[in-house]
Amino acid sequence: MDAKKPAVFLDRDGVIIEEVQWLTKPEQVKVLPNAGKAIAKLNKSFLVIIISNQPVVGRGMCTEEDVKNANDVMLKVIAKDSARIDAIYNCFHHPIHGIGKYKAECECRKPKPGMTLQAAKDFNIDLKSSFTIGDKIGDIKAGFLAGTKTILVQTGYGGKDGFNDAVPDYVAKDLYSAVNIIMGETK
Repeated sequence: MDAKKPAVFLDRDGVIIEEVQWLTKPEQVKVLPNAGKAIAKLNKSFLVIIISNQPVVGRGMCTEEDVKNANDVMLKVIAKDSARIDAIYNCFHHPIHGIGKYKAECECRKPKPGMTLQAAKDFNIDLKSSFTIGDKIGDIKAGFLAGTKTILVQTGYGGKDGFNDAVPDYVAKDLYSAVNIIMGETK
């Protein structure tokens, strides 16, 4: 069997793109400054995987295709910096406000680690040498439960999402600063 690989698991909203309360349309996507450059740096040593709750689908505010289209806009913008995302995992469920098949208490909705664990299985990832970067404590908890090191960025929610049951290993100003921590360029 091939050797396990390290990965960096990124939340999308508030980390790579600007936080919009209910992002439902591709034209709402605005990539944060230096996000593409940060991801391009990661691409040299890590798999880069997006792990993102997208309950706007579960709430009936948009479709899975709308989320895909928004992701495509983001991917096109970061590609200008030679950055790529190796995979995107989305949870469309909401346990309370979900509609139909999307109203579910699932294992994939962060802070549960289901998406990260599935990605680790799909890509043969070494979670102990991997990182999770998010703007919410829920992201940090998911990373902790999956066994990764965690970095809270101060963009987006900046950790002010109403949860306080997880503590990040590191705090960084933004994604680029988080990548510098990972690459050992800053302490």
